[in-house]
Amino acid sequence: MAESDLTGKVAIVTGGSKGIGAATCLALANAGASVVLNYSSDATQANEVVQQIGKDRSLAIKGDAGSLTFIEDLVMQTVDGFGKIDIVIPNAAVLPMNNLETATEAAFD
Repeated sequence: MAESDLTGKVAIVTGGSKGIGAATCLALANAGASVVLNYSSDATQANEVVQQIGKDRSLAIKGDAGSLTFIEDLVMQTVDGFGKIDIVIPNAAVLPMNNLETATEAAFD
């Protein structure tokens, strides 16, 4: 896969403090994007990602990605900090803890 030049682009990544989300944040930053990462609980891990990217090109914001009110605030903080939004990666896992063998379709709505 060819690498993209994302210089000057601004990305939001929900669930961006660990795992696939953190790797996505780093890949976007390596391609030149500024990254706003959302996390739900672990400020230490979120801050580590920000440190790796650089504080001038990244921002970590704690909140519940399943809350419309929070998402509106996340968008406002991103635009306030970086002037625009070009990319949104909805990576946060917002699912109830259920046994998958007995979970109903309603549990995923």
